[in-house]
Amino acid sequence: MTGFSLFIAGCGAERHSGMSSRTEEQDAIIVMNGDDPAFFWRSATQQALRALAEVPLEGSSGELTDTPLLASAEGRRLLSYMVLCALPEGEALRGGAAGISFEGTVGLAPRWSSSPLDDVETQRWMTACLLQTLNGLSMEVEVRMTGSHQALAGRPGAAPSEFTTPDATMFGNLFHPDSPAAFACVDNTDVAACGVDWSGHSVRRICGISPTCGVTLLGPCSLACARDADGHSTCDTPGGGRYVEAITTSLHSSISLDSFAPCSP
Repeated sequence: MTGFSLFIAGCGAERHSGMSSRTEEQDAIIVMNGDDPAFFWRSATQQALRALAEVPLEGSSGELTDTPLLASAEGRRLLSYMVLCALPEGEALRGGAAGISFEGTVGLAPRWSSSPLDDVETQRWMTACLLQTLNGLSMEVEVRMTGSHQALAGRPGAAPSEFTTPDATMFGNLFHPDSPAAFACVDNTDVAACGVDWSGHSVRRICGISPTCGVTLLGPCSLACARDADGHSTCDTPGGGRYVEAITTSLHSSISLDSFAPCSP
């Protein structure tokens, strides 16, 4: 599968969107992951994300609230994923002197546009979505997101028979002011394919070369999560936490585990 660029020129402005093309036959939330973990996990980046959570995304001028993330290409790329996860399709925010447009797709935190992201449940959904956009394997691939949130369950998936390669489940709360946390487990198929190397390829995907990666790997999802009748995960952490705000991804059937997440270093 070929990569899809998040930087599309159009209408005289820079448009940022992490969403793949949608067709009538394939009407669901299919997101392109490929955000850079090295930038994402920097202390300054995480501080900027938590600072944004304290205010509405839309400022008094009707544009994206000013943030240090607008100053770099890596920051704008992250903002594109953040707005993609937060706002529903059809909504967008403009930001920066260049008139950049950040477009919504999933709609996990629509109220963040006009009020702070201070609801723990919504913070958790946003964390799960942002974690799933990370890819430190120098690739950009489509991932099909599923979860119990109405924004995901209400649009159950584009041609699910085309997204049959199991991937991972992620959850946590990176917006917690005192104890941000992130967790990931991998599908049992990954573990079977990679054996003892499963943790190595998972770290490379989620953390890249970041020395400050904040993800705790929990091993096979069968040990950390239980699925309900609809296939949605509820996951437990070693410290006794429980998250229903978990997002599970699968990959297109044309992508093999060996090419997407090679087990060898």
